[in-house]
Amino acid sequence: MVNQPKHLKMKTGLSIAFDPIITPSTQEKGRIVPLSSRVAGASSLLTAEAAEAMAEGQLPDLRRVCRDLYRTFFQVGASQTALQFMPVLNELGALDPHGLDAFLNNPKPSAVLVRHPLLKVVLIHWQPGRFSSVHGHHGAGGVIKVLKGTLTEKRYTADEWQQFLGVSTLHPGSITYIDDQMGYHAVGNQYAEPAVSLHVYTPGMR
Repeated sequence: MVNQPKHLKMKTGLSIAFDPIITPSTQEKGRIVPLSSRVAGASSLLTAEAAEAMAEGQLPDLRRVCRDLYRTFFQVGASQTALQFMPVLNELGALDPHGLDAFLNNPKPSAVLVRHPLLKVVLIHWQPGRFSSVHGHHGAGGVIKVLKGTLTEKRYTADEWQQFLGVSTLHPGSITYIDDQMGYHAVGNQYAEPAVSLHVYTPGMR
């Protein structure tokens, strides 16, 4: 059984599946212990497929980002929602162009980087004209950062009618947050150039 921080308890009844990958690390005397001194490092967080692809240059190297996203759960005062990921994503700059180009040329449009009880991290490329269906995010929501290109986000009421609420244009570097209390959304690329975005979700804590 995966041990969780004592101050965190996962909500139940969520539709998102999170599979244990590693045992979360512990805190020492109220401070965060550097991951280099722990048994579980950034490579341990990654799915086997993501670790192999990064090693072969078929994905941008996002090991450090995944590690830092995970570490937010051990910070005092963390919101225990996807909002806590925003500072990490704000620091994320340009990706390795070789890994980015290789990912864009992969016919598979998404790569699950982390699938963990506390968070799920997915890298997605959007070819021109591709849109997701309207969907929600149970639990404590999710954040999206656009890493390349431009995306469109359309928002709808979180009910059976799914009434249109508004639309936003997400340029490179844009970060957006959503949860089911705010509404449902659909994301896509209506532009001529491909786009890439990083998506981070958490099931929520109580």
